Amino acid sequence: MNKLLKGAVAGAAGVALLLGGAGSFALWNSTATVNVGSVASGTLSIAATGAPTWKDISASKTASAIADISTFKIAPGDTIELTQVVEIDAVGDNLRATLSYDALNATALAADQELLDQLVITLDATGGANVVRIPGTQTFAVTPASSTSTVTATVKIAFPSTVTSATNGTVDFSKLAFKLQQNARS
Repeated sequence: MNKLLKGAVAGAAGVALLLGGAGSFALWNSTATVNVGSVASGTLSIAATGAPTWKDISASKTASAIADISTFKIAPGDTIELTQVVEIDAVGDNLRATLSYDALNATALAADQELLDQLVITLDATGGANVVRIPGTQTFAVTPASSTSTVTATVKIAFPSTVTSATNGTVDFSKLAFKLQQNARS
């Protein structure tokens, strides 16, 4: 055998012995566990509680309850008001959110879009120390609270007396929604 072949066979045998248990190829390592606790996510949710109530609060008359909103015929100059109690759960050390109504959820048939465009819709919210109106807007700032906040949300829907069209229209408010949305951190 030539020297090169003998060297290759000897090298292969040496490697085989090392890998076969005659030697060790292991590297030392060690770990230490650090008991620092855990992180949990917060919550942000809103839920309507109880039945909503409707009132006719038009300036021309004494405020009165509307038993069935689907039978009420709104006319120019009228204002109606929806009141709904909502529960807001906002938990998170740096959580910030806004409460608003979702105007896009009020739907109208294509022929009734003119009526929907004429309505003036405003939101008010009372209760819940962590829910505060953002000045000059229809939204409310929501900050974290240690427990669920009970908020009374009031939506006023006014049909201006200056409107001369949009007769026989229908706007379906059965899908009106309140929206709680987390604000992006800057």
